[in-house]
Amino acid sequence: MSVLKRLGDIYTEALTEVVSTSSGILLDVDSRQSNKNFDEVTGVMYLHGQKTGMLFVTAKESDIKILCANMIGAKPSDVSKDEIDDTMCELVNMTAGRAKLQLSDTEYMFSLLQPFVIRGKNVSIVTKSIAKVEAGSLTNGNITVRFIVVY
Repeated sequence: MSVLKRLGDIYTEALTEVVSTSSGILLDVDSRQSNKNFDEVTGVMYLHGQKTGMLFVTAKESDIKILCANMIGAKPSDVSKDEIDDTMCELVNMTAGRAKLQLSDTEYMFSLLQPFVIRGKNVSIVTKSIAKVEAGSLTNGNITVRFIVVY
């Protein structure tokens, strides 16, 4: 199978590992949810390489608050907005890092760049028809974290 056809699986595996390792929360692939809409908090990283792209990790603020609380050993009610943003940037950074390892011997190899956060419910992405867009969703029934990768 070509790397292009496996991109969704590579990013799904990377995000699954990152969430479980960093927060101790296990999420499974949610085959019902693979839309390309954004939630309240979205972490972004530009993927710079021979093939350039963008990685988006998106979730409801309340879900990221729970992941953050598990990561830092706090109560969700004690998690600040800055900690939520830091958590989202870290999820993006670690997910991109794991995906980079899987893509290291391919034309999709990229450099890790500074992640950033976009907040808002009405954010959308529009691409030319030639862009390859993969989307995936992970959930445990209570928490949902999704990714969108565009090449």
